[in-house]
Amino acid sequence: MNTVPNHGFIEVHPIHHHQHQPHCKQQCFVFTEIADIVELPPPEITKIASEKMQNGGLASYTKDPCGGSSGGLDSPTDSQASKSRCRRILVVMGIMILCIAMAAGIPLALQLRQSSLLEARLAFIRRLLTEAPLIESSWSPVRNMNYSSSMQEMRQKYVGAVLWPIVVPCGAQYLDAVQLALEGVDEAKRITAATEAMHIVESADEMEQTHIRGEVAVLMGIGGGHALGTSLAVLRSMHLLGARFASITSLDCTTPWAASTRNVDYLIEGNATNSINDFGKIMLFEMNRIGMLIEISHLSEPAMVATLRTAKAPVLLINSAPQSFCNSTNVAPIPDHVLGLLPENGGVIMLNLERCGDRLLNVREAIKAINYVRKVAGVDHIGLSGAPKSYAFLLAELARDRVWGNAAIKKLIGGNVVRILREAETLKNRLPLYEEWIPHELIESNSYCRYPES
Repeated sequence: MNTVPNHGFIEVHPIHHHQHQPHCKQQCFVFTEIADIVELPPPEITKIASEKMQNGGLASYTKDPCGGSSGGLDSPTDSQASKSRCRRILVVMGIMILCIAMAAGIPLALQLRQSSLLEARLAFIRRLLTEAPLIESSWSPVRNMNYSSSMQEMRQKYVGAVLWPIVVPCGAQYLDAVQLALEGVDEAKRITAATEAMHIVESADEMEQTHIRGEVAVLMGIGGGHALGTSLAVLRSMHLLGARFASITSLDCTTPWAASTRNVDYLIEGNATNSINDFGKIMLFEMNRIGMLIEISHLSEPAMVATLRTAKAPVLLINSAPQSFCNSTNVAPIPDHVLGLLPENGGVIMLNLERCGDRLLNVREAIKAINYVRKVAGVDHIGLSGAPKSYAFLLAELARDRVWGNAAIKKLIGGNVVRILREAETLKNRLPLYEEWIPHELIESNSYCRYPES
């Protein structure tokens, strides 16, 4: 080394050796600058107060990045202290990196989840909707409807199948309700025949095959028991014409054999039941025998409970919502204790989550209702009958929750409805044929215009 006198001190310029550097320095050199900022004191000015000869030269001292001294004077104790200091530096650096990640990285991850991950979930849902039909309940044509635009809207919503109840005004009960129902069936057949995009189906297998072909499957039904004329023969004839479900009552139309949620006083018998009577139970058994789904959403609460406990096959509730969630007239409000009976019967409630009364629902409210019914009734007993924005977006948001995986979402969109349709088909012709007539005293005050029985 070269020395230059400087006011009694000797300034030392270290000679650069090519020997291998200490192992600790190799491990810690990446953190030297940050460590110095965080923990180490300012660099010391090397001073030599006295010269010591070692191996024929002066011993030089430099600051080791790990906190020790580099040179030939390190003791085992100094080496251990240096390694301990390195570990402390690494711990401090790890804490700093973790704090930075929490402060900046997590919001960034949330933003990515809301953008790219949403697109990933939407892609997953769209693929899933091509594999299984999304079944929407309570669809019916509007007067002067443009069916081409209607079909385009269905495709945009990824609807694969619809339930089409033939609606008959309650005022036609005891008059021409049966005729109006027959005309409605004829209209449905003519409409679907005029378009290649819709096809009336009569079984679960046909529904799935129609979806695979890219068409919308139509499951036709009767929108109220008053359209059956209190006749088992009319019920069987409607089934032969393609009807595969029947609502026991419409919203405000009590029949002589089953009570509705609401009643129009002048349209009901004075001795009408507030539940379902013996002839009504025979109607249920006959529907089970011929493989027709029983729809109960507009029954009175006692009639719902009685039907759930009487029917031999799973029942259906369309265009409905939990009563605690929405108690309005645009949907059928279903009490919680009725929802709790669905697992025992095997039935399915199809939730209308588009609006409650005049108020449009948002996605968060819809998801809350779905999860509520899942908690009360179970994942095997839920279907859809309307959604805010679009079904795909609702399902993509629902898929954020890990409990809604592939299998669970398939059940929700239509798998549960397909299941109960198959169960009704399985029970077909396994029950005895019923030929009873409704007792005359149940319809004497509002008698049908029929030829007197001999």
